[in-house]
Amino acid sequence: MIRLKYIFLLTLLIQTSCYTVQLETRFDNPFEQLTYKYAIRLDATWNTQRAEALVKILESIAPKPDVNVTASTWKINSDAMQEDIRIASQNGIKSITISSDAFPDQADEQELVPERRLFDAAVQFITENGTNREAIKFILQARYGISTDVESYESLFRKLPDDERGAEITDFENKDLMIFLSIFEKFPKALQKMPQLQYIVCRSDENLEFAGRAWTTLNFMEYDVAFLNSRNPDRISKTIAHEKAHFLWTHLFPEQLKNDWQKLGGWYEVKKDAKNKEGWATNRDRETFISDYAMEKNPNEDMAESLAYYLVYPDRLKKQCPDKYDFVHKRIMVVYNERYLSPNR
Repeated sequence: MIRLKYIFLLTLLIQTSCYTVQLETRFDNPFEQLTYKYAIRLDATWNTQRAEALVKILESIAPKPDVNVTASTWKINSDAMQEDIRIASQNGIKSITISSDAFPDQADEQELVPERRLFDAAVQFITENGTNREAIKFILQARYGISTDVESYESLFRKLPDDERGAEITDFENKDLMIFLSIFEKFPKALQKMPQLQYIVCRSDENLEFAGRAWTTLNFMEYDVAFLNSRNPDRISKTIAHEKAHFLWTHLFPEQLKNDWQKLGGWYEVKKDAKNKEGWATNRDRETFISDYAMEKNPNEDMAESLAYYLVYPDRLKKQCPDKYDFVHKRIMVVYNERYLSPNR
């Protein structure tokens, strides 16, 4: 009888131990990590390298496992796809097809951020093709330090000129916020988040003179809803990048970089008057500037235009202003990418 009792206990112990082993997650195994944290199952088209790349991207975007817990199965398509990711749903389970071209191992060797296409695809998944507003806002805040939720517009606008306070506040559409995510990610990682830029605001006013504006001392950027409704993603992206660049010029770029940029553009200070309200002039020809606006204003605007063109229309900047393209590439994109990779330098 005692022997039978010990056999029973031993059997129970073995069963319990086996059950525990089955639940144990190997956190060095990317396939199990994806299942445990994101309810993602990968099919036979995946290898360990690409599974690790997906884990890395998802954890950088949404480290919390509860951001998107809908079960999904993923496969890789080696054929040409119009988009890098295709999302379908059947019987409560998502079916994800991702292009092999989206992975860093397929990226151009000259690409500073080789995982950017995989990032964009992962964002589409987490935000449910841009329909999950809370997920979009979560990424905007967690990754770039920017919020659309202003606790008090009265406090935010209190230092604006009187004629700037009357515009109606309106909500960004999800499609607009997805453009913000996409263009912010194109900046070097060391420039993606800064404490001086906290909010983006959408306003509606027929008297607004600008599509977008950077209030660099008030911690926010504003955009005109009519402009956002123009449905021109590239133009919207360029404007967002332009306004973000003003924050970089004001708060982050060192004086040496700004002085070198002024020399490149032939900029020199002049007395302000009715004809020249900016207090700047240039001795360079129009052909050396990417736009009329860049030439007519000051080195800050020249930089904002050039950086925005680099991110959205790089071929145009490289062809028209090769010196400025090289400056932005070497002195900003490469340098600040390296600063992120080597923060102690």
